[in-house]
Amino acid sequence: MSTNVQLEELPTAPCSEDCPVSDVENGSTLPGPETGSDALAPTEVPPATTPGTEVDARLNVRPPFSRVDSTQTVVVHPDGIGKDSDGIKSRAIASVNGDTGPESPLPRDTVTLQQETPAGLLAETKAMRRLRMASSFVTLFLAGWNGGATGALLPYIEKNFNITYAKVSVLFVCTFLGFVVAAATAGTLARKVGFGHAMLISTMVELIGNVINSSQQRNFGLMCFGYFVVGTAFSTQLGLCNTYFANLKKPLMWTGILHGIYGLGGFASPLVATAMVTRGIPYHLFYTTNVGMTIIVFVLAFIAFRNLHTLPYASVHESQPAETTTSINAFTATLRNRSVWTLAIFLMLYVGAEESIGGWIVSYVLAVRKGTPEGASWVASCFYLGVALGRIFLPPLNILMGERLAVFIYLAFAIGLECLAWLIPIFASTAVCTALVGVAISTFYTAAITTGGKLVPQNMHADAFALMSSVGQSGSAFWPLIVGIMSTKTGIWVVEPTVVALLGAQGICWLLVPRVGRRREE
Repeated sequence: MSTNVQLEELPTAPCSEDCPVSDVENGSTLPGPETGSDALAPTEVPPATTPGTEVDARLNVRPPFSRVDSTQTVVVHPDGIGKDSDGIKSRAIASVNGDTGPESPLPRDTVTLQQETPAGLLAETKAMRRLRMASSFVTLFLAGWNGGATGALLPYIEKNFNITYAKVSVLFVCTFLGFVVAAATAGTLARKVGFGHAMLISTMVELIGNVINSSQQRNFGLMCFGYFVVGTAFSTQLGLCNTYFANLKKPLMWTGILHGIYGLGGFASPLVATAMVTRGIPYHLFYTTNVGMTIIVFVLAFIAFRNLHTLPYASVHESQPAETTTSINAFTATLRNRSVWTLAIFLMLYVGAEESIGGWIVSYVLAVRKGTPEGASWVASCFYLGVALGRIFLPPLNILMGERLAVFIYLAFAIGLECLAWLIPIFASTAVCTALVGVAISTFYTAAITTGGKLVPQNMHADAFALMSSVGQSGSAFWPLIVGIMSTKTGIWVVEPTVVALLGAQGICWLLVPRVGRRREE
């Protein structure tokens, strides 16, 4: 918006009959009105000047000045306003926030002020923002779909390759290695090729991994490589989606919904996978569903993100620390940030507990609770359903209590429920308590991400969220591997006590996270 100020010549006031114009022009004095014997002192009137001469003289000797407001700075050229120069009328030069613009094409004596766009407004249309959010939802649904099916397929993978719990856990190790690669490269990739292109590249890589897994069931090593590729791609996508959603308005709510969609994918896939394998369909053909969904994700990401090169940070964040870093040393600064590592370790413990339940609960129910394959798959699905429902409906309660207090309360409930599932040898008790544990721990990931958004400077978000997501997701490989190794030696019953220990460790780690003010959700 611009403001035009026109300088107009003021008309000369008419003189009354008593006005001695000639005396004024001759430089004489005007007598004042007399009262009694006293008279006012005479007033000197300067001689008249040629019209415009004095005005020009005063403007030309006027020093340059500047005016500073909260969002605008206007600097006027020292040559003055309205002065002729080489036959061309001089123009006022407006400088907004220190940036001197080109000469104004407007007529003489016009000053143009440019209003700065308020800092923090997202530089995208509402329709495009919704499309990008929808694309992210589908991406996380696919991630949950892929992760939830692994636990349901493990017994059939073991049988097909004739391997032990410990050896089949190598799948989790390969996924972990993919997360490590993503932690080191995701932020750099986003800076080098742009946010949208990084999303597209990671989706293409995920497609390659799913094609490998769906095309064969004879080479376990090749299957492990497919899990490594998918893990690298998924961790990169997760970090990018977390970064985007952390900079939206109402980030706690939207990040909760995003990860709730992940839970819905984890709820649906065990049922579909079990239905396929119990009908005699080879387990590897389940991954053809991943291939089809990855193609859909790529198309949506291409439409939504291809032109998004950098993130338009939102203004809903509270004031960030004054520390600044360049893109060159952003990753180094992230590695030195204690808050990032504390939250990353918390997420590793949380994801480890979640994936230990989701990955081994089917085998646990079959071996310890003597359940049926269909019943065991329902236990796993209900766990992920609890995760999904909690992430969608609990964030408002978290806002009322505060994220820090909410996590401690939910941890207490989760530990109690997990002990009941462990100690009561009844199938129904195990199923119900496992589903409620999913509800209790559902918002931990969101709480960690939003807390990180308040603790970490915005210019470090891409690297910080990539590191937190990747280290966090490494727990989905490391801890299930530990469970698999212990199960091979002592029995699958170790699943429940291991999860209880992981939940307790989360409480200690969350206690070490620095306190932050509550985020105002607007």
